Amino acid sequence: MKSGRLLKFHRPGGDVHLYLYRDAGEVRGALYVRAAGTPEEGPPTHAVVGPSEEQVESEARAWIDANYPKEQGRH
Repeated sequence: MKSGRLLKFHRPGGDVHLYLYRDAGEVRGALYVRAAGTPEEGPPTHAVVGPSEEQVESEARAWIDANYPKEQGRH
C-alpha cells in the first residue's frame, strides 16, 4: 500500500472515503463508497488524477458533492 492521506465524508446512507497519494510523479485520488451492506473490498468507485494534491482533492470533492450530496436541512 502506498502512503498517502485518507479523507472521510459522511453522507446519507454511508460514507465516501478519498485516499490521496503520489504515484509516478502524479497525484491520484481513489474514492470508495462505504455503505451498510456493501463489501469493504473492491476497486474504487471513482478515480481522479492530476499534477497537484490541491487539484485532485478539489475535483474529488466536487464529484462527491455532485454524486453524494450532504443531507439538506429538514423543513
